[in-house]
Amino acid sequence: MSKYGKPLRFGYSLLPSAIDPKRPLQLAGTAETFGLDYIGLQAPSYRTQDYELWTLLTAMGMATKRISLFVLMAEIPFCSLVLWARAAASLDLLTNGRVEIGIGNRAASGLLAMNGRLQQGKAESLAALEEAIALMRLMWSRESAVDFAGNFWQLTAVQPGPAPTRRIGIWLGANEPDEVALAGWLADGWVSTPYPETQRGDLEKMCDQLDEALAAATRQPAEIQRVLHIAGTIHDMESDTPFQGSSQQWAESLAELALELGIDTFLLMEATEGGDAYAQLERFAHEVVPATRQLVEPENGVPVASGIFRAILGAAASGPTSAEEESGHLDWVDETSMGSFPASDPPGSIDFA
Repeated sequence: MSKYGKPLRFGYSLLPSAIDPKRPLQLAGTAETFGLDYIGLQAPSYRTQDYELWTLLTAMGMATKRISLFVLMAEIPFCSLVLWARAAASLDLLTNGRVEIGIGNRAASGLLAMNGRLQQGKAESLAALEEAIALMRLMWSRESAVDFAGNFWQLTAVQPGPAPTRRIGIWLGANEPDEVALAGWLADGWVSTPYPETQRGDLEKMCDQLDEALAAATRQPAEIQRVLHIAGTIHDMESDTPFQGSSQQWAESLAELALELGIDTFLLMEATEGGDAYAQLERFAHEVVPATRQLVEPENGVPVASGIFRAILGAAASGPTSAEEESGHLDWVDETSMGSFPASDPPGSIDFA
């Protein structure tokens, strides 16, 4: 479980490249075989060799049976939002409820083409994001007809549907404080800009901002999924660079992010169309994922990355006192272990006899 009690989830984020036509489907099948929770598509670069996202995601859904699907959009498809909502609901029905969708944070910055005119203000862009979320959910309702009178979209007596199998998760990509706040108020998931673009310190600040927004919206921290994309490489050798080292280093970093920041979903990004994508996927699924789960949810129930566990290690390193040996009761706090506790981990003791 993460800091907020959500189960850890792991997935793979692949490029929507059509250079090798069957490769995305093969990667999707491999991710499912390896037991990952998610397979999905990175935000498109709109290259000539890229697939149309919903066509590829549908093919991936038909080629798999269990794994959940996600699609990340760099920006809102302003001209086809209703069709986009219908596509998501249709695929959700066809895959028995395995679809989540993400709106990238570029939708809230830069020049946006909306309704045939250019908009540049951030406040206006955020308002468009808010409308987009409301409109998609309205299109997933079971109403016979819906109206929507927004500043950017207007619907009159439009028939929604089809209704999805359940509430489709809307993940909002957000890095700026006002974007993160919007995610806390309205979204089902929050996605940070991928590591290494977003460093640990930045991620910590955004997690605090998200918690503040959730509290202001009277939502619980566990009501939102916290998703981190990671661009890195799993090596055999140790490294001082995060996510450029051994599987154990990866696992320790992910466990720390889960326990200290509450990140619950980790997605490995495909770096290039060629190279060792299958090897990296296998190492992530077979080495990093189980090692991370063991660190966060060890058999004895004490998170390895927690201050309590570090204190146990410290006390064990210094050895029990004579009184502790006689009683079989080891104090966690001594000269070696005292510095292991964060303020949130109270001291205690453990029976070892």
